[in-house]
Amino acid sequence: MLVVYGLPSCAGLRSPSPWVMKVELAMRYLRLDYRLKQPEILQVRSKVPTSKVPCLIVDGKPIGESERILTVIERLAAPSSYPHPFDEDQIKGVAFVRLVEDHLFFIISKAKHLDVTASAIMWSEMLPDYSLISQWLVRKYVQRSMMRRIQCTSLCNLSEEELRAEALKDIRALSAQLSSSNFIASSSLTIYDFSVAAHIASILYWRIDNWLTSLFTKHDIFDQYLERVAEAVGGFDYEVQ
Repeated sequence: MLVVYGLPSCAGLRSPSPWVMKVELAMRYLRLDYRLKQPEILQVRSKVPTSKVPCLIVDGKPIGESERILTVIERLAAPSSYPHPFDEDQIKGVAFVRLVEDHLFFIISKAKHLDVTASAIMWSEMLPDYSLISQWLVRKYVQRSMMRRIQCTSLCNLSEEELRAEALKDIRALSAQLSSSNFIASSSLTIYDFSVAAHIASILYWRIDNWLTSLFTKHDIFDQYLERVAEAVGGFDYEVQ
């Protein structure tokens, strides 16, 4: 059986990492048997062979990075393969994957990690057996790391109002596309839905109060879309049951 390393469940999510959910959705679609291992977050560096998640173990060999993992598991599942749309729709699929992975992801990260109240609640859930000072130290370390990553994006110096405007652009673009099609690049599931659905779920079902989740919940289309994706892959729980 294949092994996938992820993060511990948090704030109602099966996994707080959209990259892990992306891999799981792909494996469910391909009907591959796997075991999800969720080491405590402070043990990821020591217990996950690649020191980060997602990580797939195949014949004892660790494989990291979600796109690489998707390529490997498709080969393992042959002759089964991912559904791909027509050529013109692949352009839409690539564009929306880039939108959620290279733009929306960092807005989600700011909403989760850089809000003082929300991040404190998150780390109390992630590290329930640690002291408040330990939680604070971890939170500050992660915030600094996240800020370094965000500094390399177009979001780095935006005000709260400007960041909200950027989030609304992404949400409206996703909502418009899903209002005209059942899935992100076609009338049926395609490989691009694994990433888009995972990123939407990572904030839509995040149960810690924050400004970004409230923007997503105003659009019923996202719940409906996630339900369609879950059904299309043969059943998937984004949330902890």
